[in-house]
Amino acid sequence: MDRPNSRDEFIHISLRVPTSIKRGLEKDAKRANTNFNSLASQILSKYLSFDKIAKHVSAIPINEYLFSGMLEDMPVDHLERLGKELGPKLIKRTFVFLDLEYDLDGLIHNYFDPMSSFSGWYTFTAAESESGRKLMFEHQYGLKWSAFLKTYISSIIKTATGTEPRTTMDDGLLIIYLGQ
Repeated sequence: MDRPNSRDEFIHISLRVPTSIKRGLEKDAKRANTNFNSLASQILSKYLSFDKIAKHVSAIPINEYLFSGMLEDMPVDHLERLGKELGPKLIKRTFVFLDLEYDLDGLIHNYFDPMSSFSGWYTFTAAESESGRKLMFEHQYGLKWSAFLKTYISSIIKTATGTEPRTTMDDGLLIIYLGQ
């Protein structure tokens, strides 16, 4: 997705927005100790990298405590089944619809990274080594969530690459190994 980086060129654009929106954004920028332009760029970047995908998969925001309570009452085998069945179907369809590359690099750049930044599901890090890639998904939701993420993400990667990834997990971390 088109997220700004330090090498991006900047251009000046003009937007017409209601005064109340501009005042609200200026207040939020001040509260966040940033300027109006930076906040507006962050909002537009989030739209490009996350909101389009979230809208396409019909994602709904949910309170963290409500989510944790629902997760606690759900059987782990049900979570694993949902992850395996729905993950690849939803994400592949979304990538095709949004004309995104459905391969490992596309998933990292257009799905795992933005989800890490904006969804609250996990914090994502990727590392390269001589033996291949290591994808790490850290979270605070326990072993059931790790089990869900394992089947969900592994199934997505398998449909995108044709290879079943090797994984390890505990109650707050899922590691996916790709390569040798």
